Amino acid sequence: MKKVFLILFIAVVPLLAQNVTVVEDIAITTLTEGNFYYPSLSPDGTGILFSSESRKGLWFKNLSTGITTMITDALGAGYEPGFNTGNGEIIYREDQFINGKRISALVSYNVAMKKSLVLDEGIRDLKICRSNGSMSYYLKETELHSINIQNTLQKNSSSDLLVTVENSSIILYENNKKRVLDPLGNGNYIWPSISPDKTKLVFTCMGKGTYISNLDGKILAKLGYANYPSWSPDGNWIVFMKDIDDGVNVVSSDIYITDLKGGKYFNLTENGDYISLYPKWGNSNSEIFYNTDNGQIRKIKLNYE
Repeated sequence: MKKVFLILFIAVVPLLAQNVTVVEDIAITTLTEGNFYYPSLSPDGTGILFSSESRKGLWFKNLSTGITTMITDALGAGYEPGFNTGNGEIIYREDQFINGKRISALVSYNVAMKKSLVLDEGIRDLKICRSNGSMSYYLKETELHSINIQNTLQKNSSSDLLVTVENSSIILYENNKKRVLDPLGNGNYIWPSISPDKTKLVFTCMGKGTYISNLDGKILAKLGYANYPSWSPDGNWIVFMKDIDDGVNVVSSDIYITDLKGGKYFNLTENGDYISLYPKWGNSNSEIFYNTDNGQIRKIKLNYE
C-alpha cells in the first residue's frame, strides 16, 4: 500500500502545482474613449499599444496617467506594430494606395516627444519582423533590414532569429540565412513566433490547427484549435483564443492558456459576458491583455498554485 500511495502522490503533485485562477479581469479602456483592438504592452510596462478593428490607426495609452494618444490614423498601422528594443520608440507602417497599388512607409514614433519620423518609404511589400518580441527588423520586399538605436537603417548583419510569413510559408532567418519551413506540407501558415529560449516555434496552419515545432519544422506538439497563439515570457505557456464564427461574424470566443509541460488547458474568460479576442501576454506570466468584440481593452491577472 505504501508503494501505491507514493506513486499516486508523485502523479498528483504536478497537477496540483499547475492550477491557475483568474484574480481579476478589468477594463483598461472604456467604450467612450473609442473602440480598440489588438493590444500589446510596452517592454517597460508603462503603456499599451492598440489599433482599430480594421487595423487603421494606432493609439498608445499611458497606464500611469490614463491618457490615450493617437499616434496616427494611417491605413495598415495596426499590422504588427511594436517597440524598437534599441530606443523604446514605436515602430509601425503606414499604407497608402496609389493607382490601386499599396505603397508603405516605415515610421518610428517617440512617445515622450510625440513626434514621428519616416525611416523608409515607397515600399511595395513591407513586413515588420518579430525577434522574441523585438520589432527592430523589417523586410523591404524580400531584403532584411535592421533598425539600430539611432533609428538608422542597414542591411541586417545580426545573428538573431527572426520569423515571418511569405507566400503562406513560414520564413525563418537564422545567422543571416533564410529558410522556408512547411512543417505540415503545403498550407496557409499564420501567426508564427519564436519561443523565448529560441529553440521552438508556435504557428497555426489554417484548417489544420496550431502546433509547436523545433526550428527545423519537426512537430513537437499539437495544440488543436488555438488561434492567435503566443508564448508566455518564460516559454512554458501558450495563450490563444478559441473563436467561432457563422461565416461572417464571430459569435463566441474565449481566451485560453495551456501548460506546455503538463498539457492542461484553462479557460480564462468563461464567466465573461462578452466575446474575448486577440490575447497577448504582458511582461510576466501573471498578466494577459485582450479586447472584447465591441472594442474594449481588458487585462487579466492570474495566480498560479
